[in-house]
Amino acid sequence: MTTLERDVGALEARMQAVEQEIQAMRQDVREIRDVLVTARGGWKTLTLVIGFSVTFGAVLSRLAHVLLLDRI
Repeated sequence: MTTLERDVGALEARMQAVEQEIQAMRQDVREIRDVLVTARGGWKTLTLVIGFSVTFGAVLSRLAHVLLLDRI
């Protein structure tokens, strides 16, 4: 085996390792994207729930104020 063949073999092995690492990185990026998409939907839902809660609290507070003033 010549030095050239040995160097080519070493480079092929390194290239296979790099390709495997790129595949792993692609999978990681897909997982991160999926988490971000899910989180984006979760934030929208959370904002909607908070909005309804604030509105309900304001209406309830106003009604309680009006009802209590009528009794005094």
